[in-house]
Amino acid sequence: MINNIKAWFIKRNPIFTSHLQRIGLLRIIPPALAMYIMIPVYIFFHVICIKLLYNLLICPLLSVERIELKHYIVIDRHLLPGLSHTAKFHCAYCGYANGLSVATSVLLTRISTEAKLPANNLLRPLVMLAYFITSSLSVLAQSLVILSFDYVMAPLLGLHRMSMQQATDKMKASAFADEFTVFGKLGRQFLRFEYNCSLRHANSLEQVESQWCPIKHLDDYPGAVYPEHHKFFIERCELCKLRKVLCSEGTVSPRKPTW
Repeated sequence: MINNIKAWFIKRNPIFTSHLQRIGLLRIIPPALAMYIMIPVYIFFHVICIKLLYNLLICPLLSVERIELKHYIVIDRHLLPGLSHTAKFHCAYCGYANGLSVATSVLLTRISTEAKLPANNLLRPLVMLAYFITSSLSVLAQSLVILSFDYVMAPLLGLHRMSMQQATDKMKASAFADEFTVFGKLGRQFLRFEYNCSLRHANSLEQVESQWCPIKHLDDYPGAVYPEHHKFFIERCELCKLRKVLCSEGTVSPRKPTW
């Protein structure tokens, strides 16, 4: 009877039980709580920063193409049969957070290459102020996630952090915003700092998702844009293989946990 219940629980929670077996419950609980606490932050980031401020205000004012979030936020892995409600929630959460992260990176790249000041000189100071406020709120939201990852999740789960210098080096290698002169030197600094946060935010999510929901999406949706690290994910029909990988290696990421 007990063995049957144990087998049923493992089958319904292949990811959680893999990490439970590998590192123990005490290392799992604080990172899990940290992830749950970030839910309101992501909702704020989505609704206020991306949808309201950037898409409805900043993009039209700077003549930048708006971001279509439906192409980036793909939530479907919760439809996998046999998973527990907790596992389904984690998969939906990962899809939501990673979609926002990829959309942010694309949006900032568009701003760096497409932005133009409005023809009306009277509007320019207001547009600049609106942009600086929007960028600051975006940085605040992403920084909260980064801090949660760097000081709670990464140390306990053995995940890899990205420093500001590493993000800056990556940004310089791609020549990000080198030609951005819309708001002068100060505007370029704001954009680069926000993109720096975006890179570190993306690193945090790559590490978490590769460990806690490394399952490929159900279908290739037309126009869908997935994070680069999804190429390492395991097919939905190979959950037994997934459990073996997580039990032995802890992640599908090439950067394995330090423990």
